[in-house]
Amino acid sequence: MEANPNSVSVPAPSPAPDRLCIGLSWFEEKPALTSVEGGDLRLKALSPGARLALSWSGRRRCIGWTAPGTGRTPCADNAEIDGAATLAQCPACQNRDHGLAIARDRITDDGRSYQLYLAWFAPGMLKVGITGVQRGVARLLEQGAIGYTVIATGTLPAARRAEITVSASGLAKERYRSRAKVEAWWGLPETDGLRSALTEGRAKALRMLADHTLEAFPDGPLVDNTAFFGLGDGAPATYREVEALDDSGSLAGEVRAVIGKHVFVDGDADVGVGVSTPLLLNTQLLAGRHTVPTPDATAGANAVGVRTVERRRPLLYDTPTLF
Repeated sequence: MEANPNSVSVPAPSPAPDRLCIGLSWFEEKPALTSVEGGDLRLKALSPGARLALSWSGRRRCIGWTAPGTGRTPCADNAEIDGAATLAQCPACQNRDHGLAIARDRITDDGRSYQLYLAWFAPGMLKVGITGVQRGVARLLEQGAIGYTVIATGTLPAARRAEITVSASGLAKERYRSRAKVEAWWGLPETDGLRSALTEGRAKALRMLADHTLEAFPDGPLVDNTAFFGLGDGAPATYREVEALDDSGSLAGEVRAVIGKHVFVDGDADVGVGVSTPLLLNTQLLAGRHTVPTPDATAGANAVGVRTVERRRPLLYDTPTLF
């Protein structure tokens, strides 16, 4: 049988690219959802107004570990991660990760310069921390600092000693839970309180660090991220927060705001109400998922395989109680 000279060979469709999401990162003060496809890093900008449309499936995997100079190294065991975990790294990769080693005091010095900063999240929530000078302000944006100021620089040992000194004084804490930060968004904006807390905190911190081997910045800029994070009017009075993701699902919608590693996605108008209920996603829940960009022709938002809980702004009473 002779071949038809007019036949056309049609190539088989290529499979959808398999991307391992490794979370949300900030690059030059711009947020992006990052994933690895083969050996390539893929970025999806998540600026307000951008459309987010993706699906995920399969077991959740460890995202590996990172170190200065070498970047990310995949997990040697391709370990499975619990679906509810917000840290998508197995114990072995956690032990190798340079950033976690610094945070857990397992590295005393790495030859780099570090910034000592004060971060403000809400009235009464002042944090002291350190971050590598080469990272700029990425660490502060990743943790959702509503306001911040860099107060000194020095070696890792000097910066860490200073951090412990300030924390031990009770002036500022080294950590705040994510839940506390999110709940504080309803109380914003607090511009006057932000600036005064950072100014007074810096002055007190530098006085107690006067004999430390640091380069102090007593007049450094005070940065207010309230409007930058879309919190000029505080968080939405009502929204649905993602508590967990199923093994497979999809999410599509328009990005309303990005705060640290959290993303507000605008939802469809509620039936009979005429207003939308935003969705709040902690993108750390996506890390370690096999994700695929999906066509998004809808104007609203939809979420499948997403378990949420309703959050409402607490009621404030201005009149004294009668009881």
